[in-house]
Amino acid sequence: MAGKGRLVILLLMLTIYFPGAGSTVAAAAAATTVERVEVTVTAAAATPTRVITRMTASVTAVGEQMLTGRQVAAVDAGRDSYARLIREIFDRVLVGYSVEDVQIIAGPATRIEVSVVPWGDVVQDVAVETTWSGMAPDVVELVRKDMGGVEEQIRQSLIALPVEAVDWAGGVSKGIIREILMGQLSDFYPSIDISGGTHTVVRIAMVPAGPLIHEVNVELRSRSFPNLLLHSLRPAVEETAGGMRGLPVSFIERNREFFANRLLARAEQTGMTRHYSLQYAAEIHTGTVTEVIFKAETARLNITLEGWLDMGRTKDNTTVKLHAGQYLDKQNELFMEVKFVPSSVSWSFEPGWAHKLTPTTQAGVRYNLSEQHSKLWLHQYLGNRWLLRLERDTATGYNEFAIRYKLHELLSAEYVFTTDEKWLRLIGNL
Repeated sequence: MAGKGRLVILLLMLTIYFPGAGSTVAAAAAATTVERVEVTVTAAAATPTRVITRMTASVTAVGEQMLTGRQVAAVDAGRDSYARLIREIFDRVLVGYSVEDVQIIAGPATRIEVSVVPWGDVVQDVAVETTWSGMAPDVVELVRKDMGGVEEQIRQSLIALPVEAVDWAGGVSKGIIREILMGQLSDFYPSIDISGGTHTVVRIAMVPAGPLIHEVNVELRSRSFPNLLLHSLRPAVEETAGGMRGLPVSFIERNREFFANRLLARAEQTGMTRHYSLQYAAEIHTGTVTEVIFKAETARLNITLEGWLDMGRTKDNTTVKLHAGQYLDKQNELFMEVKFVPSSVSWSFEPGWAHKLTPTTQAGVRYNLSEQHSKLWLHQYLGNRWLLRLERDTATGYNEFAIRYKLHELLSAEYVFTTDEKWLRLIGNL
């Protein structure tokens, strides 16, 4: 209603009725002028409040252009002409409504009272159809929750409007709908189309906005389960994590817990959970390239398989180690470690006990059945990737200190210091 075309109509009509309207009025010192314009628009009781507000703003704009700065006496004397002008302007631009009456009460705060009546058929009901761009049903439901009661607000902004007014009022409603949606759901831009009629249809296409997730990388981790077995979880986890691709980064950040739980629920549906009593945790690090760290640990078993390649040693520099343990409770584990050295074709068997001092600290003892002596050990985890390892042979006094870094879910590097030598060890986490 306040477009350039309407402003041209206003200026033309002002020129016809009041040729000097665009010039500065030189009032006498004692004359009182109009300082502001206050507008009241009344319509049928069922007319949406936002439409009344829009009408009021339009009348106010016209009234201010027409009256502000003019002498109150002149406005009072010409109120019939001003009222007729306002009526003619709005009868031209206010499609779907007729101006029934215009009253102007002149004063420093001049009041304009306009009453309008609808004509023709009115909107009886509104259907809201929302489409989503390739989102899973549970994600759509999450977005709907963020939208709140927007659909009802859309209906309230259109019901009881004259059908002929839907075109211009629909433009108002589109702006209002976008404002509401982007206020409640700033991660998506709504594309809106309104088909007017007694049964009006509003179609909304929700399009992801802002920085989007282009790639999702998944890393599987476990301290108690072999990667070779864990690998069977990857298809389910990657497929579910891939559902974040194309969604706004801020939307995933705000609903991080939902998407983490979605990953856990999908993993729990696999046979791995039942067979090995696996317990899961998921971390989501958002960005245009999002990183998912998926952790799987056993509740009763601790099974790991490693391959060692030592650089800086010439003797027995390759080893395969199997750790198979059974948890007695949350703190204690009984285990058997088996090592095989291909270069000398030798085996060692070391039963042992581990005790968890804290969530990141473990200590225990192993007994070498072949050499018949014990080894004390301590493991200290530093975050997800770093590990400090200490060992002492009680019989020989041999000490070993190592610091390990996990390069990848399948590969770690460890630097080992002993009483006599040091070397770099690459560890395949099999």
